[in-house]
Amino acid sequence: MHIDTMLRSMVQGLACLRLHGAGPAECGALREAVQSSGAMARALPQPLVQPVRTTFILKRKKRPHLVKADKPLGSRKLKARHFLYDLVEDTNVRKKEPIRLILKTSVEGLGSRGEVVEVSPYKARKDLLLPGLAVYASPENLDKYSKLMVDTSQDDQPSSPFALSTAKLLSEMIINVSMNKTNPWVMEPWHVKVAFRKVGAMVPEEAITMPPHPIAGPDMALQGKAFVVKIKINNKEEAAVWCRVNHYPTDPLDRSSFQSHYWELLPDPIFPEQAALLEELFAMYQQRAAAKEKQ
Repeated sequence: MHIDTMLRSMVQGLACLRLHGAGPAECGALREAVQSSGAMARALPQPLVQPVRTTFILKRKKRPHLVKADKPLGSRKLKARHFLYDLVEDTNVRKKEPIRLILKTSVEGLGSRGEVVEVSPYKARKDLLLPGLAVYASPENLDKYSKLMVDTSQDDQPSSPFALSTAKLLSEMIINVSMNKTNPWVMEPWHVKVAFRKVGAMVPEEAITMPPHPIAGPDMALQGKAFVVKIKINNKEEAAVWCRVNHYPTDPLDRSSFQSHYWELLPDPIFPEQAALLEELFAMYQQRAAAKEKQ
């Protein structure tokens, strides 16, 4: 039923009601409303009709018989059994093929500038094509961007798609380097390597750059104090990591109380020249913790 017919019927039904205390003026106004209901209905906005691409591949359960050459086409009419179908494929749920794109700039976790990558259609349109970070890898674009693909300098490109995210992840860590509380020691890169391994990060010893001055102990004045080490990623990117000195005795009765929630306190640097860098790392850690709480 059309909307103007529905409104007209509704208003006419109200007009037929005998309202208590209604006078001639009210009845006249109601008649005018009935007459104008058609124009009101035509003035209302119509629903938006948008075409949708849907394709279903079907197969008849019963194959219809062919019409003989000397018979008219209508001589064999289809029966009800000929209109029963089996669903072969719903193209709406078909896995979409990846789209090949040429990156116009380096995209973290995906590739470098000028590289041809394959991504899902949704990610390609939403994250790469609309922001202008990539173009379709058509033959015309391959010719157009061939110079970009060949002449791209590797000096300003990440060493790998995940190098920048790895550096960011390492910079947001706090590494407690446990050292002996009784025997004398001088901290070396392999001590830091073991501390990284305890938190699940495999860092090669040759990629660790220690502070310019040695850290020696045991010295309880260094307990809980912070220093910074540099981690080299693929011999190119570099990440600064916040580390702490923790004296760990072999005798359980000799263990000192561990400071709780130390990550919420501004780090106390061993070397004054690393104080500014430690403040930056502390701010990065606080931002990461705040983002996790929002999630």
